[in-house]
Amino acid sequence: MRIVSVANQKGGCGKTTVSVNLAAALSKLGARVLLVDNDPQGHATLALGVSRGQFTLSTRDLYLTSDMMVEDVRLELRERLHLIPADVDLSTVEQSLDGAERRVRRLLERFTLSDMPYDLVIIDNPPNVGLLTFNALMASGEAIVPVDPGSLTLDAVDRFRETLDILADERGHRVKMHVLPSCFDVRTRYARELLEEIDRLYPGERLATLLHQTVRLKEAAAAGEAIDSFDATSRGAKDFDELAHEIYSLAADVHVEDPVRAGELLMGPNPRRAAGLVRLNASFPDAESVAVTGDFTDWSVQGMPMKTRDDGVWELELDVEPGCYEYKFIVDGVWKVDPENPERVRNNYGQLNSILLVPSAGEV
Repeated sequence: MRIVSVANQKGGCGKTTVSVNLAAALSKLGARVLLVDNDPQGHATLALGVSRGQFTLSTRDLYLTSDMMVEDVRLELRERLHLIPADVDLSTVEQSLDGAERRVRRLLERFTLSDMPYDLVIIDNPPNVGLLTFNALMASGEAIVPVDPGSLTLDAVDRFRETLDILADERGHRVKMHVLPSCFDVRTRYARELLEEIDRLYPGERLATLLHQTVRLKEAAAAGEAIDSFDATSRGAKDFDELAHEIYSLAADVHVEDPVRAGELLMGPNPRRAAGLVRLNASFPDAESVAVTGDFTDWSVQGMPMKTRDDGVWELELDVEPGCYEYKFIVDGVWKVDPENPERVRNNYGQLNSILLVPSAGEV
């Protein structure tokens, strides 16, 4: 499953138009698609003809309700196309998650725990890089950056590239960027020169498809329809057919790490070489499976699997940097503190976590 964010700090570049019509065009190709409205404006929801009175659960519930799953929230719009709707209530998420653990991984957690029978997930994001967009990017392997022929276009792409570099450097999460020219008229010298500059600054990252400026896309959104059903013969419909074919074909050309692949769920920064190995032992003789999770996995719900010995003791060698870590064991799916370690601390939810202190080489 590929998860693709449509994002750009700059407003007015066509993010929602791209999200809605690309999702519809991909479903027409035969792909199973989930469109996530991750913008409090709810424009993707409205652009597909879904009004506030037609849903009770939304993207906000996915963020803030611990037992809420994608299958509880999604709406079926057509064959192979589902929508998670949003409205202004989504704007309360950032304040509600302030200080919460894994706050930038909440969306990925929901995806991982949910029934996700999709080939692609398309996430429409607000025109900023706040908590909502960070959640989307942390869940995504790719990002489409629509750019219009404006004076601040290159600055916006530069800033978005900086955001992706921060995710890679500080979170160990890399997102493949695709620059998508939107509302371009290549008959103008300015538009042609801008495309040349994009190719020079971001070699290999511009999509071949170019979205032309057409009023039919705005008319389709106002009518609450994707362009393929509003006017299948229009220039806009043909552009998005071409874009869908290009995006769908990238699976064979671009390696995209599956963010919800089993065994690597919610992993934090890429492992670094530690001063030495730390061995964890846990005595659960009746258990069928035991894993360990904690700060060193960014509290992965899968954890790192442990191996059992003949005496019922489970063990694992951790390669981590010196420091103080919180952790728990996952015993047959149940999270438990280390029964043999008295050092514990309460987390933000009032629950106990075990403490692991890894000294530096000079302190051993």
